[in-house]
Amino acid sequence: MRLPRWLIVVLNAYALALAGVLIWPVLQMALTSFTSDVVFPPQHFSTDAFREVLWPGFLQSIRYSLELAVWVTLLLLAICLPAAYAMERRQFRGRGLLAVLIFVPTIFPMVTYVSAIGVYVFIFFTEWRGTFPIIVIGTAMAAIPLVVRSIQGSLANTDPVYEEAALVMGASPLHTFARITLPLIAPGLITAAMIAFASASMAFTAPWILGTKEPTVSIYIYRDVGKLGFTPSLAVQVLIMQAVVLGIVQTLYFVFRKQFRGLFT
Repeated sequence: MRLPRWLIVVLNAYALALAGVLIWPVLQMALTSFTSDVVFPPQHFSTDAFREVLWPGFLQSIRYSLELAVWVTLLLLAICLPAAYAMERRQFRGRGLLAVLIFVPTIFPMVTYVSAIGVYVFIFFTEWRGTFPIIVIGTAMAAIPLVVRSIQGSLANTDPVYEEAALVMGASPLHTFARITLPLIAPGLITAAMIAFASASMAFTAPWILGTKEPTVSIYIYRDVGKLGFTPSLAVQVLIMQAVVLGIVQTLYFVFRKQFRGLFT
């Protein structure tokens, strides 16, 4: 069905307006980073904010956030890939209930689950409080529904006839999964990894509640806001972290762009 011209114009205008709303905070941070005052429109352009950043502590928080994001991504792929495969390829009692339970973290606030983990650790494993593995587990909770859905969607778009053919020809289930299934669902896996990495690298709630011994970059910036208020130097920190995360995600897309060929055209 061909849409009326006026409706196409309205939809395009709406899409541009929505894109503007989403990109505006980034543009505001970029403008504020190169000014000496926090007003709009900027009146005094300057690069003094870059000299005011306490680079050793800030760079250490970036390193910790990226390390956390890598381990969270690996954990989520290890957990969510079997779950997504089971829900999409297998028929079993309770399959529908499992699908609903996996998406519960999107219904209730993240602080609920993280607090539960924190209380359990505090009561039974006090020495683990604030340790890196506990922070990884707590941070991973938030992205489970998105990662599962991304992988499951890729599996749903993959015809199982290729797997069945490999099994008929004598390949073992594990060999079929590694040589047939994984290459076919590579776009979903890479997308899931991007989602997990971007989410974990900006994590605040889980590390904060679980008492992380090293601050993530979000916690580092939050503490600076509490001490200094919003200043151009804080805008520099936010802008740099956004650039680092987006740069890594775009690099992943560029490296694996062949797997995405045909998906966005």
